[in-house]
Amino acid sequence: MMKLRLQEKIVCSILLVSMVVSVILSVVFYTNSVNVIEENYVSSVTDKLTVCAGMFDDIMKEAYYTAVNVSSDERVQRLIESYDEDSESALLDVLDSYRGSEINSIYCYLAEKELLLKATKSELVAQSCSEEDLAWLEQVTAEQENPLCPKYGTDETELLKKQSFLYTKPIFNADSDEAAAYIVVNVDERDIFFDCLQGYGDFSDSSSYITTPDGRIASGTNLKQLGQTAPEPDEHVLITSVTASLSEYQLTSIADRSVITGDIASTRNKIFFLALIFNLLAIVPILILVRRMMRPIKNLTETMAQVGQGDLSVRAEVYSDDEISRLSQGFNNMIQQVEDLIDELVTEKLLKKEAEIEALRYQITPHFMYNTLNSIKYAAILQNSSEIADQLEAFIELLQMSASDRGAFITVQQEIRMVQNYVKLQMFRYANSFTVSFDVLPEVEDCYIPGLLIQPLVENAILHGIDLKRSDGHITVRVFRDDRWLAIKVEDNGRGITAQDLALLMSGERRSKFSGIGVRNVRERLNLYYGEKGKLEFYSGESKGASAVITLPISHDAEEYTI
Repeated sequence: MMKLRLQEKIVCSILLVSMVVSVILSVVFYTNSVNVIEENYVSSVTDKLTVCAGMFDDIMKEAYYTAVNVSSDERVQRLIESYDEDSESALLDVLDSYRGSEINSIYCYLAEKELLLKATKSELVAQSCSEEDLAWLEQVTAEQENPLCPKYGTDETELLKKQSFLYTKPIFNADSDEAAAYIVVNVDERDIFFDCLQGYGDFSDSSSYITTPDGRIASGTNLKQLGQTAPEPDEHVLITSVTASLSEYQLTSIADRSVITGDIASTRNKIFFLALIFNLLAIVPILILVRRMMRPIKNLTETMAQVGQGDLSVRAEVYSDDEISRLSQGFNNMIQQVEDLIDELVTEKLLKKEAEIEALRYQITPHFMYNTLNSIKYAAILQNSSEIADQLEAFIELLQMSASDRGAFITVQQEIRMVQNYVKLQMFRYANSFTVSFDVLPEVEDCYIPGLLIQPLVENAILHGIDLKRSDGHITVRVFRDDRWLAIKVEDNGRGITAQDLALLMSGERRSKFSGIGVRNVRERLNLYYGEKGKLEFYSGESKGASAVITLPISHDAEEYTI
């Protein structure tokens, strides 16, 4: 899988966001436009259907009043009561006189005689009723809940079967409550269709029809659907309906959504295409802007690569005061700190080496010296001079321990052994004018400390602490510990140290060729190895002796504090 660089990721992200925003805006614009168009269309069609519903109610109202007027006309009632062949023609003429332009026909059904008188646009006729006629007449003359709502069905009395809207009114006998006849007023479905649905408004972009209160199609463009239940519409069509207030019939218009919103859909596609073109054209300025934005990052990356190769002298260029520039400045500060830390570490190592060399200045290290001294020792033994032989043996052991390559850290036991040999030589030199005692706890003998740490303090106590002219001088070397710290104390009962001399001693300034350097060396090595954890402190008062105390962390590993 191909990995993209940051610059390519930024460009792709901008283009992706731009395309997504364009698509979202186009979809929102298209959706809102479609909603507005559909709302306007529904409002317009509703207005048209409302007018058509009013016209339908007006025609039905005329038919209803015609049925009422005919059924209540005294002439019609007299002619029906005295009906015979002579009065038949007069009754047909009266019926025909009530038939208006919107009424297709008026029937008078004589139930007792099973005779139907018909006044239509084309003829005035009286005909005997067949079984089909009687069944139809029985159905249409039945009572209904809403007398203002016209009945709807197929006129079975006509040779050409056709759908019609009709009202029926009974004419009762004068001496009984039984109906002597029924007046049936018919309005042709085609007349309603042309007068209401096509006679007003423009429904050319949709299909419209009239439905009965029970959901059957009463009038519409498709004659095959008449009398059938109206189909359930789907989501692809837009339905607008208005119910006529008088007749309770419903006028419905169904339009294909794609036809209504076809123009706006084309506009949407154009917007998508233009958005794609604009985004492609925007690649060039985006690349230019991104490259300018990436320049500080590229510079910072190159600088980091150079630093990774070991060049700490390079610095990232700071272009402005934005986040990337602050990052570059922070990187520069970090490199400067790293460089300072490296310099400090190198300096510490150099100081350590110098301190170790300074410590070795107190040793007589050439191997040929203790080889020669061995020869002198054996000569002293041959001449029965055992004291000289003991001193030479202590001196040789001291030289061997000093010259051995055991590292910067040795055990407390080894350091004490070296100090004991050194003390033995000094006591011989000063005719046993002082004594030294060692108080070392067994549990500290295997602890590691820097080599030649105690010997300079013992030397300082001998040369500057006790009075060598007297024979009661005493030095005590104690090594003890607690849970975390190791303490080394070198104490004498000599003449003590004045405050001025103590300050000179701590500063490392020389007072003679035997003093100052060793103490300063001890203090510097403690600081190098242990930092603030290693301390050298002096306690004294005039004519009350002095003591030097070293405190440092306990360590059982010779390499733990090695630099």
